[in-house]
Amino acid sequence: INGWVSGGKSSEPLFWIKGMAGRGKSAIASTVAHEWRKRKASCALFHFRRGQTALSKRLVCALARQLICCGTTEVREAVLQAVRNNRDVATMAMGDQFRILLVDSLRNLEQNSSPVLLVVDALDEC
Repeated sequence: INGWVSGGKSSEPLFWIKGMAGRGKSAIASTVAHEWRKRKASCALFHFRRGQTALSKRLVCALARQLICCGTTEVREAVLQAVRNNRDVATMAMGDQFRILLVDSLRNLEQNSSPVLLVVDALDEC
């Protein structure tokens, strides 16, 4: 997983950990996120919870908020600029939020910038 994270823009954009319930996927996801935060990478983590559908609708904004709070200066400024340019983004559809806050804002980061890691855990719970 660490090799994938540090692989740069040429690596696959998605790393999927799958398996039976109770096998440690959440522990792995959380450990990877916390280890990369220690390395000063821009990292955001979201855990879906069964029965909390209202919270699930905040996935993208929650990830963006964490990047603003804990990301590198370059990532923080890119996401903040997206928010400044789209003040109503929290009311938009999730796909639009994802495109504006995460895809478009991070697309033009320097090639040699540190990784941006978005960890979404327990997707089956939403």
